[in-house]
Amino acid sequence: MTADRIYVDVILPLRLAGEVSYSLPEALQESVGVGSWVAVTFHGRRYLAVVCRKGGLAAGLDPAAVHEIDEVKTALPVISAAQMEFWKSIADYYLCTLGEVFKSACPAQFFKQVEKKRSLRKKLPQYESQPEAVLSPAQQQAMDAIENYFAGGMKTVLLDAVTAAGKTEIYMALARKTLEKGRGVLYLVPEIAMSRQLEQRIGSVFGDKLLIWHSRQTPAVRKDIYDKIVSSEEPYIMLGTRSALLLPHRDVGLVVVDEEHDGSYKQTDPAPRYHGRDLAVMFARFHKADILLGSATPSLESIYNARTGKYGLVELKERYYGEPELKTVVIDMNRAWAAHDVKGSFSMKLVNMMRAALDRGEQIMVFRSRRSYSSYVQCPQCGSVPRCPSCNVALSYHKFKNVLSCHYCGYQTPYEAVCGNCGSKGLALRGAGTEKLEEELQQLFPDAVVARFDADVTASAKDEKEVLEGFRNGDIDIMVGTQMITKGFDFANLSMVAVINADTVVSLQDFRCDEKALQLLAQLKGRAARRGSGGSFVIQTYQSDYPILKDAAAGKYDCDALLAQRRNFAFPPYVRLISLTVRDRYEGRVFTMAGEIKSRLAKLPDIEFMGPMTPAVNKVQGQFMAVFWVKLAKNALARSAKSRVAALVEEMRSFMKPAVDIVVDVDPY
Repeated sequence: MTADRIYVDVILPLRLAGEVSYSLPEALQESVGVGSWVAVTFHGRRYLAVVCRKGGLAAGLDPAAVHEIDEVKTALPVISAAQMEFWKSIADYYLCTLGEVFKSACPAQFFKQVEKKRSLRKKLPQYESQPEAVLSPAQQQAMDAIENYFAGGMKTVLLDAVTAAGKTEIYMALARKTLEKGRGVLYLVPEIAMSRQLEQRIGSVFGDKLLIWHSRQTPAVRKDIYDKIVSSEEPYIMLGTRSALLLPHRDVGLVVVDEEHDGSYKQTDPAPRYHGRDLAVMFARFHKADILLGSATPSLESIYNARTGKYGLVELKERYYGEPELKTVVIDMNRAWAAHDVKGSFSMKLVNMMRAALDRGEQIMVFRSRRSYSSYVQCPQCGSVPRCPSCNVALSYHKFKNVLSCHYCGYQTPYEAVCGNCGSKGLALRGAGTEKLEEELQQLFPDAVVARFDADVTASAKDEKEVLEGFRNGDIDIMVGTQMITKGFDFANLSMVAVINADTVVSLQDFRCDEKALQLLAQLKGRAARRGSGGSFVIQTYQSDYPILKDAAAGKYDCDALLAQRRNFAFPPYVRLISLTVRDRYEGRVFTMAGEIKSRLAKLPDIEFMGPMTPAVNKVQGQFMAVFWVKLAKNALARSAKSRVAALVEEMRSFMKPAVDIVVDVDPY
C-alpha cells in the first residue's frame, strides 16, 4: 500500500535547508501538481506552501513519519516551473534558502483575500489621455543607439544621461514599441514616491495597460494585480519598486531600471538581500528581455560593466530644455559663524539668496540628510543623552509628535524636558533635522509657504501627495526634505537647491561613501533650473576644502579616480564582496562566535576577509553585532569559493545556540 502512495515535496516560507515531504490523500492525487498551493502542518503550525516535486517518497524517509497535506488551495494561481527556477537562482546567488525567496515573492497576507466573501476591489484609476512626447534629436539619437545594441545581441544597456535630459520620454518610447510587439514592460523606480509621481505621466499614455506595484498598496489591490499578471493575455506595463521583480510575470520584453545607482534598490532585511538593479539583470536574462539601466550618476559597478564590454553604453549629455545658467555657491560655515553671519541653521548669505529667489516668484528646495527636529537631546548639567533601550543610538526629538524616537527600530517614548539621569530640568536640543529647519524657515520667511518632505510625511499617502502637488502647482514656496527629494522629481519653477550641513553627507562609514556623496549632490544639483532658466545650487559646510565637496561644486563625477581607489584597495567592482554579520543579545557570545568564524575563514582557500569589525551602530533591536567582509576574486574560482563560504555559515549555524544568528549579505551596500 505504501508503494502506491504519491508524495510531494513542498516549499515552506521558512529558512530551511531543503524542502519538506508530505503524502497526498487518494482523493487529491489528481488535483495536485507541481506549482499547486497546499496547506500543511509543520511542527504544529499551519502554513501555505507550494509543491515543487510530485512522485515517490524521497530516499531515506520513513513513510510512517510523513504526514498528509491538509488542504489544496485551488483558488490560488499555479506557480510556473520557470518562476520556481528563477527563485532557485535567487537563492543560489544570494546564499539564502528557497523558502526565504518564496516568502518574499508570495506574501501570505494578500492571499487571505481569497477567503473573503465580499469584494474589496477598487476601480482602476482613470488617466487623462495625452499624446506621447516627441523626442528631440539628441533623445532620438540615444534611443537609436539603445535599439541598435538590443538588435545586435547586447541585451543590457546603460544610459548615462545628465539630469533633465529626458530619460523618461526614451523609456516610454521603448515601452510603446515593446507593447506593440505583444510583450510586457517592467519599469522599476527606487522609491514609492517616484512611482506616485510617474503614475499620471505614464498612465496618460498607456491608460489601463499600466499596473502599479509597491508595498504600501492594500493586500486586496496587490491580490488583484497578482491575479491579472498571471491570467491576462494582454501585455502590460508595470511601474513598481524592487519587489515587482519577484512577481510571476509571464512574457516581459523590456525592463527599465530608472536611477539605477540609487541605494534604495538594495533589500537589507529580510532575505533575500538582493539589489534591485542586479536582480533585474538576472530577471531579464530569464525572460530573454532587453534591459535598460538609466542614471545621471551611474553606479561604479555599471560603469565598470560598460567599460569591460558586459553592458552597452549610451551617453546623453544634452538637457532637453538646454543648459541653464546654474550658479554654484559653497558657503564656509566656520567663517560665517566667526563673522556672526548666521541665523539658526542658515548663513545670512543663503538667507539673502533665498529671499531674492522668493521675490522673483521662484521656488526653493532645502536638503538635510536627517529628519526629526533635533538629532538628539542632552542634559547640560551631567551630559547624559537619552538612548534607545534596544539600539546603541541616541533618540531623536520629534517636536510635532512630542516624542523621542529611534530611527533604527521605531521605538518611541513621550518627550519630557527632565534628565532621566540626574533629574535636571531643561534638556538641550542638539543638531537640526528637517522638522527644525521647517520651523526656522517659517520664521525667516513668514510670507512664504513652507512644507516638509521626509519619511514622517510620506508615511501618509495623502500627505505625500498633498506636498508634491502643492509644490508642483506653486502653492508651496519652499520644500525641505531628506534624500527623498533627490529622486528624479521635475519641478518647472524650482530655481534654487540648498544643502544644509553637507558634512553629514560625506561622513558615512563605508567604502561607497565618496561615490554616494557625489551621486547625491549631483542629483540635488540637477533638481534646480530644469527648464533652462537660471538657478543656484548652494552648499553649506564646515569642510569647504573637502575634495568630494569641491568636485560636487564643480560638477565633477570623476569615475576614473573613484574606480582607481576601489582597485587599489580591492573593493567592488574589482572583487565580489559578502558581508557576514553575527548577531546575538549577548555581546560576549557574539565575539566568541566571531572568533570561531575567523579561525575557520582563515583556513578557506581563494578568499580574503576583514574582521570581525564592530559597526558604528553595534546594537540594533536588542542584538549586538560583529561584521566580516569576505572578498572573492572575480575569476573561475569565485563560484567554488562562494560555496565554501556558504557551507561554513551553515556549519556554524548547525551548532550555534538558537539565539545566535549569522546574516549573509551578498553584494552589501
